[in-house]
Amino acid sequence: MAKPKTDLSRSIKRTLEVLEYFDPEHTAISVSEISRVLGYPQSSTSILLKSLAELGYLHYHKPSRTYRPTARVALLGRGVEAHLFGDGSVMSTLEEIGQKTGEMVILAALEGSVVRYIYVIPATNPVRMHLRPGAVRPIIGSAVGHLFLSALSDTDLAEEVARLHRVQAEVLIDDDLLMRRIKQIRRQGYAQSTHTVTPGGGIVTVLLPGDYNGTRLAIGIGGVAETITANEKKFVEIMQAAIKRHVRPVEQVKQGTG
Repeated sequence: MAKPKTDLSRSIKRTLEVLEYFDPEHTAISVSEISRVLGYPQSSTSILLKSLAELGYLHYHKPSRTYRPTARVALLGRGVEAHLFGDGSVMSTLEEIGQKTGEMVILAALEGSVVRYIYVIPATNPVRMHLRPGAVRPIIGSAVGHLFLSALSDTDLAEEVARLHRVQAEVLIDDDLLMRRIKQIRRQGYAQSTHTVTPGGGIVTVLLPGDYNGTRLAIGIGGVAETITANEKKFVEIMQAAIKRHVRPVEQVKQGTG
């Protein structure tokens, strides 16, 4: 009896991954490309794309044998955008940072035991990293994860680390090293890492003030490790200035203490 539910969950997951694949660098996709990049069987990929075209979310361009998103895709989520991001100040912040740096700009959310990159503005610089929205990072071992932990009070932090020990028993957590990292982030007001989750890549990230519909959010600049290291302080100043210029806290949350 569990198989239909499993098949439905897989279909939903693949549908969302296909829609999230479109960005300024991937404006049209073929069945073979999606099958190769996302690791789906080619036959089921073909059925999925045809179904999305029939529903009006994709347009099939016969000469190139590619699918392109329709205006209906652009309208997905517009009804909740104002509820989540208020007057659009978060998006204005991301766009300004991207324009001033030319690097990839990431909006990350804390989701349970992981961090998810929910929105990505691709880099425009010649040498750049690429990342799809929906990518997941661990709380322990990633700069953004450590940044979110640093915003907790000491009591909440201890409880969260204990919980992570229970739910991620296979992951070795060095509590002393983690606390030193958390204290450093609290002192400097941002987190940075290179050559960790993505070899050759790096990120510098700061928290957005407030609570968005019950979710903490962070903004990050990602790129080649050497670029992140060389411009760390400059990137932080650009992000902080953009946040100050555009973002009004939705709901103030308790910050951690050092």
